[in-house]
Amino acid sequence: MHYVVYLDEFGHVGPFLSRDHAQYKTSPVFGFGGFLLPVDAVREFAIYFYRLKCHLLSFELERQDQPAYRWEKKGAQLYTVKNVLTYKALRVSTGRLLNQIRKVGGYVIYAGECKSADAGAHRAADLFQRQLLRLIRIADQFCRARNATFLLMLDEQQAGNDWRERNMEACTQAMFEDASEKCRALIEPPIQGESYLFQTLQCADWICGLVGRLCAYQSAPDQYGDWAIFHRYFDGRIRDATFPACGLSHPGGTTWRG
Repeated sequence: MHYVVYLDEFGHVGPFLSRDHAQYKTSPVFGFGGFLLPVDAVREFAIYFYRLKCHLLSFELERQDQPAYRWEKKGAQLYTVKNVLTYKALRVSTGRLLNQIRKVGGYVIYAGECKSADAGAHRAADLFQRQLLRLIRIADQFCRARNATFLLMLDEQQAGNDWRERNMEACTQAMFEDASEKCRALIEPPIQGESYLFQTLQCADWICGLVGRLCAYQSAPDQYGDWAIFHRYFDGRIRDATFPACGLSHPGGTTWRG
């Protein structure tokens, strides 16, 4: 058996002090999320997502000057408090999408971290690598337990060639580390793709848009009280569709799920 893992980022890689801080206010969490599918389910799932996107967002698509398959609705724009409260179709379609992932033998997958309150000690590159490697090891654990292999596709980063090369090199090292940590099921370092060309990467972006909000609320509910709506409608659905080893880690090293 062979699987494909589709990933994007959620939250923000920079420091966070508070939601109303003048500078460090974007997100209390950062991580990678998406989903994995058996390779023989990928094509039909991409078609399923494309049709769901076209049906759910037909009003917006009619006003676009590009083909529907290239047009993207970012998860951060889709999963707003107003949209979730106003559009039952969004809530229903999200549930159907998550059910479809499980129906074809896949799982939602994510790995994230709550940030330390010490902005001076924050190292964005270290956080990026740590959570990417953590997610790769979760996928490796999943596949090795099933005597399977996997390929990972990541939404292309826009931070420049040096940034990408450093992080892809770290992933390559994960394939050839000592025996206790080696990712034996990963057949190649992560491949980067343009999300407007891949319905699957667009789906990963939607999942990250939702997971990022759930994790922010989980991490700082006192600051994100208005995001309780995401927990109310989607927390149970995400948990039911997620591989159990996934979760949000803390600076002290503990990991938990909502």
